[in-house]
Amino acid sequence: MAEPVAIGMVLASLSDKEGRVIERSAVKGQLYVSPAEVVVVRPTPGETWLHRGALLALFASVAMVLANAVAWQRTEVLVVAAGLQVIYWLTLGPRRRAMLPRPLDAAALEAARREGRAAITIPAAAVVALRPPEPPRAGFRKPARLALAEGALEIYLDVPAFEQVRRALGRA
Repeated sequence: MAEPVAIGMVLASLSDKEGRVIERSAVKGQLYVSPAEVVVVRPTPGETWLHRGALLALFASVAMVLANAVAWQRTEVLVVAAGLQVIYWLTLGPRRRAMLPRPLDAAALEAARREGRAAITIPAAAVVALRPPEPPRAGFRKPARLALAEGALEIYLDVPAFEQVRRALGRA
């Protein structure tokens, strides 16, 4: 069996035959494609907490500055808010690296399945058609669509990444 190709961080969801998103099927994770299957793997718990903590620091700093301007008017609050901003910006590097493709071999992918991190797994044989994403434009755009017999897997990715998916599935 061929090793899975790492595509990178994507937003993916399953939809039914009518095109409605299946409840609780939307997931953000690393996309891996092989001639045998398509898998979306959730981030590790540590990465998830890093992202949540950074966003909490950002929102808390903004809320503190606004509350300080209206009610408290204390310099100490601004120092704490600046510290929270520093935390947010210092975590930017690790958060960006988490978005890059992370190669996994078949054994590591199986370990992610055992940990319960494989959110979506589709056999490649179940994919009946591929539709590329809409080209970049202002506003919302339609995602790439891997049509299945009973619905579709919709993935937000760019055109070069879609071509990687097509090649990895052996449908170039």
